[in-house]
Parts: sequence; structure tokens; C-alpha cells
Amino acid sequence: MKRIFAGIAQVIDTIMRWAGRILFLLLMVGLAFVLFSSPPERRVPDGAVMVWAPSGVVTEEVSLLPSANALLDSNVPVDSTMSALLRSLDRAAMDEQISGLVIDTRELLGITPAQLEDLGNALLSFKDSGKPMFAYGSYFSQAGYALASYADDITLHPMGNLMLTGFGGDQLYFRDLLDKLNVRVDIFRAGEYKSAGEPYVRMDMSEESRAASQALVDDLWASYRSRVANNRMITEQTVQGYADEFAVRLQNEANGNIARLAFEHDLVDNIAAADSFRRQVAAVSGVENGDFRQIHYGDYVAITDPLPSPVSDKVAVIVAEGTIMPGEDLTGIVGSESLIDRISRAQMDASVKAAVLRVNSPGGSALASEEIREALSLFRQSGKPLVVSMSGTAASGGYWIATAADQILASPSTVTGSIGVIGVVPSLEGAMDALGIGLDGVSTTELSRAGNVLRAPDENMQMIYQATIDDTYQRFMQLVANARGMTVAEVDAIGQGRVWSGEQALELGLVDALGNQQQAVDAAANLAGLSDYEAVYVQPEFGLLDQMLLQLLSTDGRMAFSPATTQWLGARFIERFASPIWSSLLPIAQRTGLTDQLNWLLSPVQGAGQMQRMAYCDSCMLFR
Repeated sequence: MKRIFAGIAQVIDTIMRWAGRILFLLLMVGLAFVLFSSPPERRVPDGAVMVWAPSGVVTEEVSLLPSANALLDSNVPVDSTMSALLRSLDRAAMDEQISGLVIDTRELLGITPAQLEDLGNALLSFKDSGKPMFAYGSYFSQAGYALASYADDITLHPMGNLMLTGFGGDQLYFRDLLDKLNVRVDIFRAGEYKSAGEPYVRMDMSEESRAASQALVDDLWASYRSRVANNRMITEQTVQGYADEFAVRLQNEANGNIARLAFEHDLVDNIAAADSFRRQVAAVSGVENGDFRQIHYGDYVAITDPLPSPVSDKVAVIVAEGTIMPGEDLTGIVGSESLIDRISRAQMDASVKAAVLRVNSPGGSALASEEIREALSLFRQSGKPLVVSMSGTAASGGYWIATAADQILASPSTVTGSIGVIGVVPSLEGAMDALGIGLDGVSTTELSRAGNVLRAPDENMQMIYQATIDDTYQRFMQLVANARGMTVAEVDAIGQGRVWSGEQALELGLVDALGNQQQAVDAAANLAGLSDYEAVYVQPEFGLLDQMLLQLLSTDGRMAFSPATTQWLGARFIERFASPIWSSLLPIAQRTGLTDQLNWLLSPVQGAGQMQRMAYCDSCMLFR
């Protein structure tokens, strides 16, 4: 009987292995077919309106993962890059073929307040061209409405939704749960406002954390409220009242009709269905293919991207986006080795005369941050100026690496600072005891059995952890003091782990000026004495498969295929290859698991990092 079951298991295992290989081969053949098919002709229709439609999460550079998800699920919005969004507005404002702009934020999933400000300033510049700007939505998120508010005319669907909720949110706290599980967590920190460990040892916010967080969201909300009020030519009190009294006003003034309430408080100009809006825009652009004459901003950037410039002098733009950790880049992680490689490539390139480090990071490993800072210092020592441009967040380790710069520019709503250090050390000793599991051993020194997650840190280890944290904080403060011309005491007074907005950071001397990425590029060029130069991105080094997927999926105009072409290619790929195979051969649980494995397979990570990512994917499959 055992032999029979063993034989059946072997046959099943062989079938699964070959099925996986055949499936992968079919996917590669399908991808090659799509890539080498002739895409439709791309052109800028004369008099067209540009549809400016940020989608997904707005990122600072092209991101690869989750590439397989995008291939296998056409409903996943592709992330947008700041550079493509900004380039499209700048060019369209000067282009006589573009007659106006339609702002479409329906697929916008994520954007920081600082990115909203930078894009808002670009929309204001477009408005100076005198071309009409329209916005339409069946639903406006708070961030989406901030962008739509720059339009001359906003239309909301009769059953549409527009709520302004302000900034804020809740944090989960786990102390009592961990106590019930007999899990101990020790927090070691330097900085009374360094609150990342509080959820493990408290059931609510500390007063220090509450004060700092409240001050930050108040500042960000004031900036948002002011922008919307100015754009709509209404008072800030109107915006505040709409948010504060939304429920009462919705019931008493509009009988539950949100579109009507938004209209009566001047947040929108029209209440109409999509067809009516299209006719309104068509009166400006004309009609083509049964709709108003239009071009997607990604198509427009792809078509209008200039040929390589003969200019020999370049300003390199290097992006640090995500949590800073040792090793190679992963999704949402700035790998120190990967970033150092890009910095070194810019340093060794004779045509690169200066660099801008675009930072969008909440921090991470102090060691990885220091390694990156050292590489940036070497870049400066080579005689090339370095300017840091802060995006949505440049805090903790994100500020650590910024100390290497000649100048630091931030947006008014950038979240920065957090000059402090924290360590979280969990212990399962109590849980082991409760389960009736003993732990014992031998040692030759006091530290031989230390550092085990199954054992609570003893007095020696607690001293080591806290001493290391204190030393790291002292190093952090000294770096900031040297970079900003302060004393360590002055840094400590504005440090302690507290976060600040960009405007507050300017007042405190943590940044040199308020400005966007382009202003940072101009500042770097000025420091290098350049008058004729080109800004170039130093991109991660993707493999062949990665580049093919990026070409297929990206909305960035620097890629080979534009969104309209991508949609056409993607539809053919899904229709002819992916969907029939996926839906006919695999149930949904196996489908999602295979997608995770494809993401791992197509990842640029190599070596040990690849095994680490496989472990992550296995977790995703088990707990989906």
C-alpha cells in the first residue's frame, strides 16, 4: 500500500513540475509575441485635450514589482511616476496642439502631501497658459480632490461622493494581547518622541507622541485647507466647516445627497453624468472616435520625449524611496548596496558634474543609512556637488543620509526630522513557560546564551542594547550638528525623535530652502557652475525580463510603450495566453500563489536575498 501511495505521489509531483515548466514557457512565448507585435501608431491629435490621470501610487521612480500582478490582473492600476506627471504638464502648457487639460483622479491610490504640493504647483503653471482645465469624478478622494481643485471647472456625478476628512488616523496597540500571549517586548530608545515602539508596551498614545503627531497633522491640514480654499476662491472656514459639520449638513441641508451638498458649498461647479461632461470638453477639443479629442498624459510624454541630448554635462538624479535596509533593493526597500552602486556609478561618470538625491523614506537601519551617507560623502569629496531633495518623507534614516549634502531642499509638507533611535526586542520566554517548554544550556561567558528571542534579555543585554542606542543617537546628533552648523545641544532640543513639516524644518534650520525636485536640480547645477546641462536619472540595473515587463507595464514616458499601447498589448496577452491558462487549469488559491512565485522569479534580487524573498512569498501564500 505504501508503494502505491508513494508511486501516486511521485506521478503527481512529476506532473506538477512539468505543468509548471510548460506554463512558464507559454507565458514567455506569449510575452515575446506581445512585445514583437506591431503597436498602433502614436500621435498627438491637433487640438486634443490631455487627460492627466495619475494612477496607482505616485512614486519617485519606475518600480518593477508587483509585475506579475499587473500582468495577470488588468484591474490593478499601474503606479505613476512624479517625473512623468510633471513633464507632461510642463510640455503641454507650451504645446499649441494641446487645447486643454482633463484631471482624472479615479485610479489614484496613494500620494503624499508633499507630492500633492509639487503637482499642484505644476498645475498652477499650466493654468498660466490660459488653457481650460476640467475635472470630473464619480468619487473624489481627499487627495484626488486636492488635485481636481486646481481645475477651472469641476463636475461631480449626481450620485457622486466628496468627503473631506482631514488628516489623522488610529494606531493599534498590542500590550494586553502580548501579555495574554506571555510575549515580552523591551523597548530601547533615545528620544522621548521616538514612539515607534509604543504599540508593543502601551494601550494608547503617550502624551509626547500625541503632542508631536497632533502638531504635524495640524500643520499639514492647514496647508491642504489653504490650497483648496485658494483654488476654489472660498474661505478656509468653508472648507473646515464642510469637514467638521459634514454629517449634520448632509442630513439637514441636502437630504443625504452628497453631490448637492458639495455643489452648495462651492466645492464643485456642476452636477452631471459622464456623457454631459464629455460634451462639455468636446466643445473645446472637438470630437474624435465618438468622444472628445484626447491624449493620455503617458502617451503624450512618450511621444514628445526628446532624442538624447548632445549636452555633455549632466546632473544625476538618484532616488532613495522606501525603508532603508542593508543589501539589495526590494519592493518598498532601499537596499544600501543597490543605492551605493548607483551613487558610485554617478561618481565615476565623467559627464555627471553634480547630483540630486531624491529622498522619500521614513528611515530604517542606522548602519545601512551610515553606509549610504559615507558613499554620498565620497561623491562630494570627488568634487561634485550634492543636493538633497525631500519628497513626502525624509525622516530618521532618511534625514541621516541627507546630512551628506551641500544643500537640502524640502516641500512645505515634507515630513522630516525624527532625529532619534529606537530598538524593539521581543522575547518569547513567557510564552514558552506557558506552553510547558523549557529552555536551558551551557555557556563559557555571560554572553554565550544572550540574544536569543526565546530568552528575555538579562541585565547585561539590556545595558548593551541601551548603550548602543545612546551611542547611535550621539553619532546622529553629531552628524546633524556638523552638517547644519549647530551644537549637539541645539540638535538635541529639536531632535528627540520628533518629526516636523518642511516649513517647520526650515524655521529650525534642518533644511536650507523650500523647493521641488526641479529647483534642487537647478541648485545642484548652480553649485557646479553649469549653464547648459541635462538631468538624468540613475536607474536600478534591471535584468532582461524586468526591462521587458517595465516596457509593457509602465506609464512613464521614458518607457518604450505608452498606456494606450500597453492596454492594447496587455489585452492581447491576457486574452490569448494568461486568462485561458490561469482560469482553466488553476483554482484561485493556486493562481494567487503562482503569481507570488512569478513575482519572486521576476525580481531583480539575487543570491541570498532571493531566498529571503521566497520566504516572504511563501508567507503570502499561506496567510492570504
